[in-house]
Order: sequence, then C-alpha cells, then structure tokens
Amino acid sequence: MGFRTIVIATMVFLLCLGMVGPVGAVYQIGEHVNDFTLPNAHGVNVSLYDYQDFIVVMPFWFTG
Repeated sequence: MGFRTIVIATMVFLLCLGMVGPVGAVYQIGEHVNDFTLPNAHGVNVSLYDYQDFIVVMPFWFTG
C-alpha cells in the first residue's frame, strides 16, 4: 500500500467517526430528561421513570 492510500483510508475513517460520534450521546447523571414511554419486549408500554436508578442502554438504529 502506498502512502496516499493510507492517508485516504485514514481520512475516510475519521470522517466516519465524525458522523457516528454524535449519535452515541449519553445523558449525564442528574441531567433532566423528559418522561416518555416505549414498548417492552412483551408489548407493554413502560415509562422511562420505571427505570429510575438503573443504567439503561437503548440502541437506536437509523435507516435510510
């Protein structure tokens, strides 16, 4: 591989990191979050506040 190929690959990688970075934003402890509901695995709507004092990971996949 030539130097130019490595530079281009590095630039593309950094560009991809710049686009993905903001999607992974995390709320800080103590930050106010408006309540909302989401269906659980059984189809029952649960409130965000049902999980107070728990660490919650919600993967969101964006398409198109």
